[in-house]
Amino acid sequence: MRRCSLLLLCVVFAGVMSCQKEKPDTNALLGDEKEAPDQEGWNSKVTATKNGRLEAVVTYGHMARYSKQKRVFFDEGVAVDFYDAYGRPRSRVTASTGELYEATNDIIAIGQVVVHSDTGITVWTERLGYRQASGKIYSEVDVKLVTDKGDTLYGTGFESDTQLQQWEIKKPRGTAHSGLELSPEQLRKRPARSDTAAAGTLPMTNRP
Repeated sequence: MRRCSLLLLCVVFAGVMSCQKEKPDTNALLGDEKEAPDQEGWNSKVTATKNGRLEAVVTYGHMARYSKQKRVFFDEGVAVDFYDAYGRPRSRVTASTGELYEATNDIIAIGQVVVHSDTGITVWTERLGYRQASGKIYSEVDVKLVTDKGDTLYGTGFESDTQLQQWEIKKPRGTAHSGLELSPEQLRKRPARSDTAAAGTLPMTNRP
């Protein structure tokens, strides 16, 4: 009986040691989990400046900041107001979500993006970026642009200054004159006609 008991004890002990060896590393599990934000905020604003001058103000529904990534994520609706050299708001971007890269102050707007400018030009797209170094906004996906004269242009790829004074559509796909109802869905369905860039310029003398 003593020999049987000792044998049984050895079997149980071996089973326990086997289970301990197969137990996953807790630290490895934690490393695989999504990083928690260092800071969160709701219904507030973040400003972006350059050489002490206000360039943009981001208004958001919800914000999550990740210091290691130097990135700030916005959701629950986001708006970006761009300002001129005199501190006056000139255009507004609205989107479903967005990101701010703290190292460069670059901004990405994602989902149902609309750009309104006091030049009278409006742009629709699904993704729009802003590079502070160049002071340009850009898109690499389909865009729809309505000019100050009421004409509608379509294309893939877009670049402009933040006030939409000088803009360019990389791959235009035709135009539609004012009076026609044209939706963003039609934008994506129109066939390509030309790879020649369409561009527009508003003279600086027209600015107050």
